[in-house]
Amino acid sequence: MDKNNENRDRTLEKIRSSSWNSPLDQLVGAQSATLRNNELGHTYQPNSHGQQGAKSNSGGSVSVPALAARFLEPTGFVWGNLPTNDGTRLRWGHLPAQEPRAECVMVGGFGECIEKYFETIGDLAARGYSVWCLDWRGQGGSERPRRLPSRPRPRHFDRDASELASFTEKLTTARRPRLLIGHSMGGAVALLCLRRYPGLFDAAILSAPMLGIRAGGLPPALMRCITGLARVTGLGICFLPGADRWRSDRVPTPERSRVSNDPERCRLQYAWFSAHTALRVDAPTWGWLDSALRLAAQTAKKEFLAGIDTPILLFSAGVETFLCPEAHRRAARLLPDCTLVEFPDSKHEPFLERDTIRNPWFAAIDRFVADRLARTCPELRQS
Repeated sequence: MDKNNENRDRTLEKIRSSSWNSPLDQLVGAQSATLRNNELGHTYQPNSHGQQGAKSNSGGSVSVPALAARFLEPTGFVWGNLPTNDGTRLRWGHLPAQEPRAECVMVGGFGECIEKYFETIGDLAARGYSVWCLDWRGQGGSERPRRLPSRPRPRHFDRDASELASFTEKLTTARRPRLLIGHSMGGAVALLCLRRYPGLFDAAILSAPMLGIRAGGLPPALMRCITGLARVTGLGICFLPGADRWRSDRVPTPERSRVSNDPERCRLQYAWFSAHTALRVDAPTWGWLDSALRLAAQTAKKEFLAGIDTPILLFSAGVETFLCPEAHRRAARLLPDCTLVEFPDSKHEPFLERDTIRNPWFAAIDRFVADRLARTCPELRQS
């Protein structure tokens, strides 16, 4: 084993052994224990870190959501915390593949948590990808502000990209090819990371990346002026018109959902938010939208996209209410090595769509990985 891998293994062991010691860890640790029973009403059990009696924010035991077993924590899943440069702890999760052929780093979108992707994580591991997931700061089980912890703040996306790179370098091994999967906001941060850390990933899969944000019919430049004014006048923490705190009475259905047509998968985030108050994130604020619009403007620049050499598979939905599909088409033309796949019947989240969409999307991923990575990676050529 070379020196880099020895350093990586020591770092991983140090992070694992230091997890769950702070008061914040005990607050979010309920999400980090192993599920012993998949029935509603049973609680998380202590995990290998020795935590006893995991509690929710309200002080009661944390119950397992009433979901099918495939949507719950996979067997062998490992949790941990990664300390950042400023001391903030980011929660991560890992599911090793039995016969790994690649390392896969997966990051979600606005307001999302790792739990939402348990089914997808299991499907990726079954394909031979050792999956590493990261909750962005302020979301999921990662550290949040003490005041209004569920309220979205303006994001520092450059910092997010740096933390994604640090997470990848410290926890994954360079002995196998590295894949990056990013959805929506996570897809836009992934582009930042690919641009600033060339060679870190061998390929990237971007699911509806946050390009071309719909701004209510207003020109993006004008919308940025409005959000910027709201932010500098102290209204950045305030909700956008029509937005509000997360509410349990807003139960998603395939008809109302903006992310999925599937009757079960469209409710996954709602189920986890209902079971765990610490996971909840409210609707967007002026400050969050301002930073998101500025990121979208940055990643849309021709010179920015032209400087990304990593092979990319880009998914674009046809039933899209958050983003403009034309922005995806334009990005695919400007990226040096990009394969665009469009699903006209899909809503925003292909990993959560019904099987008639989700299965072809996974097939597109399989073809992309085989075509782009097998040429240079013996591990994939032999699989």
